[in-house]
Amino acid sequence: MKITTITEKNPSREDPARDFADCLMMLGNPQEAAIRIGIKPESALKEGLRLKSSADVKRRLRSRKRGGAEIEALAGLRRLAFGRINDALALLKDDFSESDFEHLDLFNVSEIKRVKGGGVEIKFFDRLEALEKLAEIEDKASDTAVADNFFTALQKSLAQSEGADRAEI
Repeated sequence: MKITTITEKNPSREDPARDFADCLMMLGNPQEAAIRIGIKPESALKEGLRLKSSADVKRRLRSRKRGGAEIEALAGLRRLAFGRINDALALLKDDFSESDFEHLDLFNVSEIKRVKGGGVEIKFFDRLEALEKLAEIEDKASDTAVADNFFTALQKSLAQSEGADRAEI
């Protein structure tokens, strides 16, 4: 299984459509994908939707689509396993305002609650569990691929032997 990592605001990247399509496949959200490729949060929603509707990005997304819901589940698991928690830590600041929520990536957060005394408790999804699920899915896919290859080879062998039998008649 190929694991995609995304580096934020990497100036060495030359193809924004490819970068955006990669991010969109992983994140499933055009606004977050736009922010990850370096677009300012204030204009990320508008730019993300524009990029998502562009012909180049649509073509790239179509070429990467395999299994609809399956690919989204894998993308979610990858995000849980490898995602950043920096935005969640911003919630611990004293000067944090509700308007700041709009630009935060809190995908890895499972629970937020205020505790007595004014503190904040943040619980994250279990990264190890997400990694285990990814490995489990990869193993199943690998087993399926081996079985598919075996049956394909068996079908070809049968077709060749039938062709040889017909040639002898």
